[in-house]
Amino acid sequence: MKLTRFAVAAAVMLITHCANIQKEDTGANSAKNNNSGSGLANVAAGIYLADTVTEAPGNTGSGTYNASGIIDGVRGAGTAAGATSGVFSLDNSGASSHVVVRWAGKKIKNGTGIDFIVFENAFYVSGSSAARFMDLAFVEVSNDNVNYCGFAPDYTNAPETTYSNNPAHWPRFAGKTPVLYNLDTNNLSATQLFQDNDANKEPDLAGGDAFDLDDLSASNAYGNGCTTILRDELKTNGFIYLKLIPAARRINPDTGAAFVVDGVSTGPDFDGIAARYIE
Repeated sequence: MKLTRFAVAAAVMLITHCANIQKEDTGANSAKNNNSGSGLANVAAGIYLADTVTEAPGNTGSGTYNASGIIDGVRGAGTAAGATSGVFSLDNSGASSHVVVRWAGKKIKNGTGIDFIVFENAFYVSGSSAARFMDLAFVEVSNDNVNYCGFAPDYTNAPETTYSNNPAHWPRFAGKTPVLYNLDTNNLSATQLFQDNDANKEPDLAGGDAFDLDDLSASNAYGNGCTTILRDELKTNGFIYLKLIPAARRINPDTGAAFVVDGVSTGPDFDGIAARYIE
């Protein structure tokens, strides 16, 4: 929700070192964490932040459209507000249609429990966890950046043509859960980051939206090239690329129209992706 969350911040933000991230960026414009290279030394051992932007068609190099925002460390603002800087914005309609990230060419593997967390900047409405401002997004993974498999997200509100701010109506989407993890003010160990005692895919201490490769779907409903063979390969051997796409960019197969969004939403704003198992 750029127009409201970033109205003040955009006036003072000017980040210019990432003006032309192209497909297969080899790292010249990338920030690397201490587990896959250098820098971001306050990232705890066992936490692997995506560190390379492979595709970002909406990258302008400044403000929330600076693609480095998705790889420069996670700095969530808690349950009452979304982060206002250090994020990368995608558009429900416009040039910023998707972003693809990776981990310096390494593979993210399927281990026990949560495999990775996507940090967007949702927040509670009037302090209620059952009512949230959300910018929903699809999450898909790949080994060739051509054919992807996702997690079969589903919108379950009735009717589906009406938007619901209840996260329970948006299973397996990203962009639902506020971000508590903050490298400056709420740094966490790997054990703390991936803790999810009630197994609701909302990490207890870190926030964000958790995903498990065991939940990958073989559906090709969105024309992403997924097959049962590819799904099983990704589950067994892991993935290299992770793609994020605004839900508003996808057609809901139940309605034949784009997925509905909050009336004041302009698109999701991503703070980073943390992986648990890497090879």
